[in-house]
Amino acid sequence: MRHTDPAEAVSEVLEDYWRLPFWPQLPNRSEEELMIPQTALSLPGASWDGQFITWSGQLSEADIANADLPPRERASGLYELLERLPSVAEARKSQVVKGQLVGPITLARWSRDPGGSSPLQDLETLERLGAWLGAAAAEQARVFQRQGYQAIIMFDEPELASVGEPSIPLPWREVIPILRAALEPLQRIGALAGIHCCAAPNWTRVLDARPNLIHFDAREGHVEDVIEHHRAVREHVARGGYLGWGLWPTDGRGPLPFDSKDMQYFLANKARDLSFVDASVGLIFKRSMLTGVCGGAGLDGDSERQVARDLEDLSMGIRHRYWIAATTDVDPDAPLT
Repeated sequence: MRHTDPAEAVSEVLEDYWRLPFWPQLPNRSEEELMIPQTALSLPGASWDGQFITWSGQLSEADIANADLPPRERASGLYELLERLPSVAEARKSQVVKGQLVGPITLARWSRDPGGSSPLQDLETLERLGAWLGAAAAEQARVFQRQGYQAIIMFDEPELASVGEPSIPLPWREVIPILRAALEPLQRIGALAGIHCCAAPNWTRVLDARPNLIHFDAREGHVEDVIEHHRAVREHVARGGYLGWGLWPTDGRGPLPFDSKDMQYFLANKARDLSFVDASVGLIFKRSMLTGVCGGAGLDGDSERQVARDLEDLSMGIRHRYWIAATTDVDPDAPLT
């Protein structure tokens, strides 16, 4: 988010995104709240030069077991949200909270050992890095679970789109176990583990790692990269998986704001493209969340608040227009639906 004051950021989250609150990352407050250094500066011997994390390149079993939350100075929004959640009014209290951290493939791409070698050059180191991130993610989930919330923790993995290319010279058969090493600790404690990639990875192979949720750029001209993998996506939904549709442009490109009614039809058509006969459009909607494409740190205040209003309008429009196809036993207006 755009803020530099974590209290203001969390107030906005609890007002605008109360159905699925999240802890805000605030890179405008400190560069150490950027996706990579926020988590990676907790690695042994870690330093950051504004581009790469340099660290020891060694992770012991104790390091993995003791992986923890980033400190307050690097994750001010996390600690602010944790302090504010107990006082949320019952009428606006969600059952779910979302958190996030960098994923292992993206972190490996932008980290080096003291000799300049990348973790991508050593599969054992890479798998330990995945396990360390998984342990850190699980600790993040536990702090929300202790307050009575279901936790969704997303791994930010833009570099998955480069698997098999010079920047990530690994085959998918070697990448999938690394993703599993990160996802599994969350799933073992009952949290939902997701993968966000706003580029265009091979979603069929990503889903081989069995995340609970995938989040993607769902704008026209981009969502087709997901629909291309419709069989794997349908199987993912059928086994209980969720979809995150990044619809509102947060990169400064594209129409701002979008027309909520037009977007209803667009989303319904794309859901039909995914569903065919194996999963109904209604089931896809029941297992979907609607979001911005990526973070909003580059948006001004008016635009960022407009994101929330437009997404709420879109969500409620979908509920009322298409809910009969999704279920007949709940009220689409109920806050916890």
